[in-house]
Amino acid sequence: MTGLRRTLSLCLALAAFQAPTWANRLDELQDTFKHAVDLLQRGHKEESLRALKKVLAASPDQKAAYEMWKSTPYIDWRDLLVEGGEFELAARRLIELAGAERQLLRNDEAAILAAVKDATTNPDPLARRLAIRTLSASHGEYAVPYLLPFLADGGDEDRRVLSMHALAQMGTDVVPPLIEALQATNSVLRRNVALVLGNIGDARATGALQWLAASDTDAVVKQSAADAVAKLAPTRSALENSLQAGEDYYARRDSALRFGQAGDVVWDWKDEHLVAVPIPRQLYGSEMSKRAYFRALRADPQSTAALAGLARAYVEMQTKIDAMVAAGQDPLEWKNTAGQTLTAVNAAGADALDLALQWSVKNVDASTGGALCRVLAPLAKGPTPGLQAALKSSDGTLRSEASVALGAIAARLRTSAGSDVVSALGEAAGREALRVAVVVSGDMSKLDAAAAQLEKMNVYVNKVGQGARALGILRRAPHVDLVLVADALPDMTTAQVVDGIRGDDRLAGTAVILMTADATLAGDFGDRIQGSMSGPEDVAAIEAALSREMTGDRALAADLAARSSAVLSQLGAQGSTDLSGAQAGLVVATGRADNIAIPAMHALGASGGAPQAAALVAALVDEARSDEARAAAGRSLSNLLGRHGSALDAEALAKVRAVVSSPASMSVREAAAQAIGSISMDAAERAELLRKLGG
Repeated sequence: MTGLRRTLSLCLALAAFQAPTWANRLDELQDTFKHAVDLLQRGHKEESLRALKKVLAASPDQKAAYEMWKSTPYIDWRDLLVEGGEFELAARRLIELAGAERQLLRNDEAAILAAVKDATTNPDPLARRLAIRTLSASHGEYAVPYLLPFLADGGDEDRRVLSMHALAQMGTDVVPPLIEALQATNSVLRRNVALVLGNIGDARATGALQWLAASDTDAVVKQSAADAVAKLAPTRSALENSLQAGEDYYARRDSALRFGQAGDVVWDWKDEHLVAVPIPRQLYGSEMSKRAYFRALRADPQSTAALAGLARAYVEMQTKIDAMVAAGQDPLEWKNTAGQTLTAVNAAGADALDLALQWSVKNVDASTGGALCRVLAPLAKGPTPGLQAALKSSDGTLRSEASVALGAIAARLRTSAGSDVVSALGEAAGREALRVAVVVSGDMSKLDAAAAQLEKMNVYVNKVGQGARALGILRRAPHVDLVLVADALPDMTTAQVVDGIRGDDRLAGTAVILMTADATLAGDFGDRIQGSMSGPEDVAAIEAALSREMTGDRALAADLAARSSAVLSQLGAQGSTDLSGAQAGLVVATGRADNIAIPAMHALGASGGAPQAAALVAALVDEARSDEARAAAGRSLSNLLGRHGSALDAEALAKVRAVVSSPASMSVREAAAQAIGSISMDAAERAELLRKLGG
């Protein structure tokens, strides 16, 4: 940038800052961004970074970022990227947003046809080069169906060569549809697509090309695929490379999704043509992961890892679809996959499902992991490594889901559940609402201090050192009440993390607190955050956020509590498991909703002693409870007294006796009488009791 240009930019920016109001929000963002660039060019890095943070904190939309991208010279973007650190993160975030807007302009048939014609027929090399650049920059994968027919046999040889050259020059965007095109029955087309993929050199195609080189029925295609593989120089097998692609898509790594960007369509090969199938971006990574694992299974039908990857992708996709429907979003045609998902995950088998669960536990993927626990419960022939690992997870949801599954397996097989399973079941049965927080900071001292403060407030904490990992955990977590995020992160901007949270409808109720000593920066985020904290003792914003009524976590806790109580009731009825470790949770559960309380009462009746009798008496005499709950309490108390006949003192006995002669329903009075009948007493005492009841 020349001195004159810098001065002019600064004058314009200063004039904009001095104006009483900006003409509109876009002008404001552009002026602030230009001012940040100018400050960087003049060496004022701190002020420049502050201005950049202000731009990102304002949450520019895709159109605003696209306008900034168009109006800012490449050299300025380069300077920001080369500067590194938070400057690079800010620039990448704006470029990512601009790219998302460019994506919306890509599927323009008339523009694509015009560029394809120039790229494949224009005699001027410069015009062809410009057309290829247009196809690559503006249309990407959407141009592939228009170029692909020229790669088949029977066409113009010159145009075929130019089309292959164009596709190879367009880079990695065209790889997913080209991989699907390898299914063509036309051997010439398969051969040429393989050659193009080899020239592009994208690792995602390696597994598919290796399989083609080994198994295609046409010798020429096999040789072309082998030549393409040689250019890629893989060190792993077709199976291993396909598994890697599946994992990369599932984890949203840059090697599969550049800058974490998801596509708007996936490509199917139907009737010898590429067909674009619209897909919600939330589902893109899951679907592409699933396709890669299918290719891995094709390479080795015996691969447990491929089956595990498929099961995990199916479960994750269905979990996201359910969340979208619950949030009022339209998953398009993908909402009808529930039956396919159920069939696929059950067909994968217990070993593959358990391997997928082990992956989920390792990555603290509670949403998918919890679903896999539920699928495994009726299939596993005993405790599995994945369920045992989940039972030891730091995530409360995974622990609870694993305990329910392991308890159900023990009940089904009529074996004894372990003490750790019983303890976790009791914890889940008595858990009324689990508050969950995620703390994100690259500074370990700040991370630990904030987490310690939250734990004092009875909040379960996940500590994360990077923004990308935090978003990954949040994306898969069943519920999160609170996110504390530092004002500087090692791998992405704070604004990018906040935008990621606010862009997920499932996290609409999640409070975001900014950890910063800069009060003005917190103000720049507006209502996208729920407050800020200057240090670990500054907890006002946290207290305010946690005082709000919670919904999603309560529903999850209630569902887990009901299932935990039901499993404990089954185990108690069988009598082969020591339930002493669950007694405290079961006592709490007797005071909850009927679907939780009634099975908890049955479990206490089968396993409790004198210390637990008071909880059953309290439920029996509570006139605010349903008749079903009161009757269950009486019958359970009778069961308990059959083993511990002297468990009730005189005061408790009087309460039970009062129920028998009360105007309560017949079922409640009969249950109370049944409890009295189980009490240990001599004949004279019982006669006196009957006389009083008769009176």
